[in-house]
Amino acid sequence: MFQRLYQFHDESQDTQEVASAGKIAAIVAALTIPTIARSELDYHTLPVDLEAKLVGYLHGFCVPICAAWQIDNADVQLAATGLVINLIFPNSQASLSYCVDSAILRSEAFSKGVEAGHSDAELYRATGRKGTALLQILASDFRGFCDYSKVAAGVPA
Repeated sequence: MFQRLYQFHDESQDTQEVASAGKIAAIVAALTIPTIARSELDYHTLPVDLEAKLVGYLHGFCVPICAAWQIDNADVQLAATGLVINLIFPNSQASLSYCVDSAILRSEAFSKGVEAGHSDAELYRATGRKGTALLQILASDFRGFCDYSKVAAGVPA
């Protein structure tokens, strides 16, 4: 799966920053796609605050990976977030395809998503195990926009 996600860089002459963002996005996508796909999330109907929370989660997951690779460039972190959104939701031209702007960055929903994503990423970095924050977010906040029964099966009691 990783090989397919990395192919876009092999065929292009991207800068080191773009290449790093692409690799980070591929890792985050590979770790989150199974959960999001299983939930059958209807991202086309998400309210703005839930979009911000999901984008925040993905951004929060990217940041610790950037730190582990000693990348402290905020532009790379934001680029990785945008790329992971495009990898997970390739048909999202109308929704979830916007840039992370200052209004999103200041929102409470985005901050909560970042915290959850950061928690899952730190657990992954420390143990190699996936965390449950994304499952819990989908099971609680996104309940009306996904197949809750499939998500609930993965949330520990």
